[in-house]
Amino acid sequence: MAKVFCLLNHILTSQQLKELKESYNCSKIIYPPDILSEQWAQIQPSKTIKKELLNKVVLWLKEGGAQKSDLFIIQGEFGHTFALVDYALQHNLIPLHAVTKRVEKEKQDGEKVFRTYLFEHICFREYVYFDDIKSHT
Repeated sequence: MAKVFCLLNHILTSQQLKELKESYNCSKIIYPPDILSEQWAQIQPSKTIKKELLNKVVLWLKEGGAQKSDLFIIQGEFGHTFALVDYALQHNLIPLHAVTKRVEKEKQDGEKVFRTYLFEHICFREYVYFDDIKSHT
């Protein structure tokens, strides 16, 4: 059974866990240490990618025993995510991201308008190289 390394800003939902078990035959979920999760969630905007943070994530994967065909669920700040997806693909991990449906709700209270968004999980999708995308025409 493949392991799942999960680098998100939240824990997986029961629906996501069910999909991983049924569609990917996975049952072991590995989350990063709290300090790494906090750093991943709070990447400060700058012109440069934080290589030291990426190195910490790679070390977490290695120490967790990540091997060929293990899953790596990753979402976050785009530049850092891109670099880690590239790492995962080069090291034969299967990088995934959650596909969601966004439902907007709006409420007006006098002159104030409140908008909230609910995100509904649809499925996981593999990150792939451009040339590996299959056409569905």
